[in-house]
Amino acid sequence: MVETHHLFAPDNYHRLQACIHCGLCLASCPTYTVNGKEADSPRGRLALMKYIDREVEFDAKAAFRHIDLCLGCLACQTACPSGVQYGQLLETSRSYQRRQIKPLSRIQHLFLNWLTSHRSLGFITALLALLQRLALDRLARALRLLPHTLRFQLAGLPSITGKAFSQTHDNVFPALASEDQTQGTVALFTGCVMDHWFGEVHAATVRVLQWNGFNVLVPNGQTCCGALHAHAGLEEEAEDCLVRNGAAFQDIDAQALVVNAAGCGAQLRNSSGLDHNSLSVVDISEWLTDKLPRPPKNKLSKRVTYDAPCHLYHAQGIRDEPCRLLELACEHLLPLPETEMCCGSAGFYSLIHSDMSQDILKRKINHVQVLAPDMLVTGNPGCHLQLQAGLRASSLNIPVYHTIEVLDMAYRLDSAYRHAFGLDN
Repeated sequence: MVETHHLFAPDNYHRLQACIHCGLCLASCPTYTVNGKEADSPRGRLALMKYIDREVEFDAKAAFRHIDLCLGCLACQTACPSGVQYGQLLETSRSYQRRQIKPLSRIQHLFLNWLTSHRSLGFITALLALLQRLALDRLARALRLLPHTLRFQLAGLPSITGKAFSQTHDNVFPALASEDQTQGTVALFTGCVMDHWFGEVHAATVRVLQWNGFNVLVPNGQTCCGALHAHAGLEEEAEDCLVRNGAAFQDIDAQALVVNAAGCGAQLRNSSGLDHNSLSVVDISEWLTDKLPRPPKNKLSKRVTYDAPCHLYHAQGIRDEPCRLLELACEHLLPLPETEMCCGSAGFYSLIHSDMSQDILKRKINHVQVLAPDMLVTGNPGCHLQLQAGLRASSLNIPVYHTIEVLDMAYRLDSAYRHAFGLDN
């Protein structure tokens, strides 16, 4: 008798069977930690995937409610002694869900399009910049003129200039070093949200690279990395993003494609979209760890703690490098308990599952409150927005920065660095 598989191809079913139900993943799962439900644990979700795959009469819609509640943080994948590729199984399940069970809602599609299209995101960015200049964002939060979820998201926004980094800067940044000290050339991936809302992170990235002897290229034609599409189960849209980015970087003569957003790096690194390029994808912290011939001369005297983005720590396995850079930049680096646990952001999860997202965040904010640092550091835009919103909601006056921004701050203590980049004023 031929076996029927609804969800997984027969030759991929063995990946699902690799789970031995030992339960070592439970303590690492944020949703299980919050509500203690087996169905909202990695082990429980894998069991539901098996039923969806094999049972015709099974209530797949009810099962997918538990699968949808998964953040996709991949902490269970790190904890698993059997090497279950949970991330691949989750994305396969969600792709099946979108095709056969429940497509994305209109509002979900709308959010996805807003956050990943340069045109729509440019319009939203200009609007948000205007609201911030007129202090209408604070008024809307104070008077509760918007739903709680949107007020919370507004609270996490950085100061927005209204223009994307790629629209206001050159495409080529030459190294600030003599020819014999130049280390080569790298390309910078600008992304979508990073490009529009976190331009200063890109600017700091470029400065630090230039100061340490790298030419930096910012190729035209870049687009969203496709991570949000992939996490939502939209395989074709995610692949289209990768193909377009592959074309943008196809003829670039560089040693590496440097990324400063953990989610983008994981998506570009773990996909086949850039395979035809010779560029290796590297996170900025990974790239700079052993490539700083000119480390900061001075350190910041502030108390700093670091929260690891899931798609840096779990998806890419980059764990020590950010802290090694922070140790070069700061006198006091405080270890954050459960730094490897998700903050609850997970793309637009925080919009769709806001209650669970904020319950997960509370645990993180409590740890930060106990440490009482002068600044909290991370390496992903979604984490940045989520953490800053949580801190402000808890009336904690602690700013959130990217790792590369903190390194840039330490360099700014050097007058030569400030003068080289016109930062004296």
